[in-house]
Amino acid sequence: MKKMYYALLFSSGLSINAQVGISSNPADQQPHPNAILDVKSTFPAKAVMLPTVTQIGNATDPDADEAFKGAIIYNKGNGSIYEHDGTNWRSVYQYTAELQPQYLAHFSRPSDLNLSCSSGILPPYGCSADGIIPLTGTGPSDFIGSLIKLSIASNVITVNEAGTYRITYRSYAVFQGLNTDLIQLRLQKANSATPNSFTTIDYKEFTDTNDGLGYNPVFNGSIVLQANAGDKFRLQGHMESGLSPIITSSTTFQNRNTYGTGEFIFEKIIL
Repeated sequence: MKKMYYALLFSSGLSINAQVGISSNPADQQPHPNAILDVKSTFPAKAVMLPTVTQIGNATDPDADEAFKGAIIYNKGNGSIYEHDGTNWRSVYQYTAELQPQYLAHFSRPSDLNLSCSSGILPPYGCSADGIIPLTGTGPSDFIGSLIKLSIASNVITVNEAGTYRITYRSYAVFQGLNTDLIQLRLQKANSATPNSFTTIDYKEFTDTNDGLGYNPVFNGSIVLQANAGDKFRLQGHMESGLSPIITSSTTFQNRNTYGTGEFIFEKIIL
């Protein structure tokens, strides 16, 4: 009977005041008036532990359950908190790269890339030239986040951790001579298995038609891709000329100009 009395007293108390305060300090256990559960701690090491799963696929996933909507868990597989929307689990971060600088790396241009070529005296006339865009990770605006595993050497960026990345590349260029037909800023990739064999995977170009319309050669490119550990990336400048013999054409991919500073940005996307 005595046990039943205490049980009834405890349950009646919860029904009267359905608020709970938890604190290691006995004098500070009163919950906030707007909180159902108020967990207090002045020590960083004291924390609320969420239910954890090794992968999101291990979590219970009920469909069309409004009562389950808003449930949260911690996914140890990718270090993200997930919230249930009533049908599926959704990461609360979406694109962590946009929200947390630790997942972003910025590389700037320390110098210009100068290209030039000239046709021979015999037909067929035409020439081309290309070169690797200089890159640095130590400029005044550069940084590499602590959670994005990249390295730079000889103007090449190496991805040291597999993942999904958004790569943004920018540059401005000027050219001299009347016979420049094509300028391209190329994003190139080498697979980890063949690190010395680079392939163009994206590019932005400026043609003589653009020049006739009065456009400035400003290049802005962006691509999202899956990269493996060991994959390498670089920027290549390319020009083509094909009007007349002997005349020399030249193109300069500038590191800074009125139209913006050249840069190379990696963002790791955490879903």
